[in-house]
Amino acid sequence: MIRHLFVGAAALAIGLSAAPAYSQTDVDTYDDPSGQPIVFISGGGNNSLRELTDDTDDDFDIGSDFNTGYNFTAGAGVQLIRWASLRAIYTYARSEGEGTALSPIAGNEFSRHYYGADLQFRAGQDGNFAPYAFIGGGAVTVDPADDAVLVSPAGAEFSNESFTKPAGRFGIGFEYQFPDSGLGLYAEGSGWVYNWDRYGFDRTQVDTNWGAGLTYRFGY
Repeated sequence: MIRHLFVGAAALAIGLSAAPAYSQTDVDTYDDPSGQPIVFISGGGNNSLRELTDDTDDDFDIGSDFNTGYNFTAGAGVQLIRWASLRAIYTYARSEGEGTALSPIAGNEFSRHYYGADLQFRAGQDGNFAPYAFIGGGAVTVDPADDAVLVSPAGAEFSNESFTKPAGRFGIGFEYQFPDSGLGLYAEGSGWVYNWDRYGFDRTQVDTNWGAGLTYRFGY
């Protein structure tokens, strides 16, 4: 499954990068954006695409009345060429563990800190609307709440210290830039792939963050 997700994201990125950057009739109407700094901020939801075990419901949400956690994201980047940019990303997310009465994560809240960098491949440079794909990597720090009590089914208590794992990152989105302005709107969904090997679990996790926010491109 994980391999298929990576292959799909990579194929989409290659497809977008091969798309025409702008129409032939507009070749001379757009300035070269190379070197243009970019900042962005957004908020949205967080969830896991996989459970921590195959035979239970050990997973994450934000409580029994909701289906997702939440996230806040900020980042900065630079436009390398018309259709590609390099971005640095930080996302904070919060969610609550679910599971059976014997699950060590059930009822405990966990913060996650996602940070890394990616290459963004954009299409549709002949207008104000641009879909894009991205792929990159970084790390994830999982941080249980200070009052979390993590106990195994056998009754052994786990340390609730945070842990950090390397992670791959991929996703898709779109951006709308207001005419004659550096300000834009964007929506994006990302997946983070990493190994969760604490509190009695050993699982390759796929966490998702999605949301919408604002971008600003300097130089206008």
